[in-house]
Amino acid sequence: MGSDHKILENIYHRGQERIWDGKKLLQSLVDKYGIPNVDERQKKSLENVFAIILAGERVAWNVSSQLSYMIDDDGAKMAAVSQAHDEARHFYVMKDYLELLGYEPRELSKSATYVLEQVVNTPDLARKLLGMQLMIEPVALTIFRFVRTSEIDPVLSGILEYFEIDEARHVALGVKYLPLLIEEMSTIELTKFLFWQARMINAEIGGLRDLEEDLLNLGLDPLEIFEYAEKKQVECLKLVANEMGVGDSIWNPILKLIQFKKKLTFYPNKEDNFIKKITHSLFDVMKST
Repeated sequence: MGSDHKILENIYHRGQERIWDGKKLLQSLVDKYGIPNVDERQKKSLENVFAIILAGERVAWNVSSQLSYMIDDDGAKMAAVSQAHDEARHFYVMKDYLELLGYEPRELSKSATYVLEQVVNTPDLARKLLGMQLMIEPVALTIFRFVRTSEIDPVLSGILEYFEIDEARHVALGVKYLPLLIEEMSTIELTKFLFWQARMINAEIGGLRDLEEDLLNLGLDPLEIFEYAEKKQVECLKLVANEMGVGDSIWNPILKLIQFKKKLTFYPNKEDNFIKKITHSLFDVMKST
């Protein structure tokens, strides 16, 4: 891997230099701003949104631990270990914060559950990297950014500022290591890989749609959040393409699919009912691929 090996190894060292104490941070924010105090409607919506984040952090912790075992390259393995450390901290800090709100565990939506289970359960290293580093992470970063800047709760905003710094480092593992795995794929393997990605994108869009009412309760625009997350994901995919030296065209079918699905999800029209049925049937077929 050459220089990429060093870049990934440095992720580990930067992570070690920037470790922060979650217990101390949360306590310092509570001391400064007091116990989180939001109205009941927003409290419920915060819990609904961050129940998914909490589950996502636990899955990210598990997946990064899996990656550290599955990856052979020492630098990439070190980057995965660093991420596992970060995700464990994120999990317990978010759990402690939600307990301050009086949160009680609940079932996630089918779409959110599907995405998380697909990534943690797949034995395929390339899918695990794509799903976690280049799909789930950008969506999480987007939610962190929008909730933090909304200033719904200063304690939560303070926590998310640290989460964002950590998560931004994690994307590099997928960008640098995934191209090596894609280059080794046969045409059939690559086709199946892209179909898997399409199913994941479909579920992610469904998951954001499931949170639409909660996001609106928090003063956030679901479409704006989706488009920002889409932008971050596309940026990651383009970086992967550049690493492979193949140009962005490899992702064109996926990008067109995102645009089409976005139109059906966020711009509903009664005249589109037939098209919607066809599209949803297509995704049902893809689930069995």
